[in-house]
Amino acid sequence: MATRIQRSLLPAILALVFLSAHGEEEAAKRIGIVFEGAFENHPVSRKPPGAENTLMVPFYEWDYGIRPYPEEEWEAQELSWDRILVAVFAIFASKEPFLTSAGFSEKFREKFADTMGKSLYLLMIDRHVIYVFPAVGGALEEFGPGLVNEFRTTELPVSLEVFFLNDDGLRVIGELSREGSSI
Repeated sequence: MATRIQRSLLPAILALVFLSAHGEEEAAKRIGIVFEGAFENHPVSRKPPGAENTLMVPFYEWDYGIRPYPEEEWEAQELSWDRILVAVFAIFASKEPFLTSAGFSEKFREKFADTMGKSLYLLMIDRHVIYVFPAVGGALEEFGPGLVNEFRTTELPVSLEVFFLNDDGLRVIGELSREGSSI
């Protein structure tokens, strides 16, 4: 079963979401890096170190999903690769029905050790999505209201429980408040 879960994570969408450089009036909007094929033609992009066929492209969230930053907007907002520094969370998404069981895999935590540390918070508000937050210095509470809203509108809701993943394994440590972001 672990092999099947590992295979299901390979095509999963991994988007590292970073702290937004937007003003307070746009606090609900997020920006992040989406990995795409190098054949894509985005004016604002760069290759990860050592990559030949992969691009990192900054995207922003809007009312209808996400879209890549146009060069003029990137410059107008004075965004730069140096200002997008802190990984806040990662998203795994797949139509694979067993995706949410990936948190039990020993290799799952290893994938995030370098970018988020060895202790993680996992939220599985939808059967097809796992949110991964660093347990130390993370911004889970900042995103709590948005996650609660997403839970309310998802087709296959799971729960608002927050799982803690560390050397001792996976366990529930609390639940996001339906009225706010407190655990």
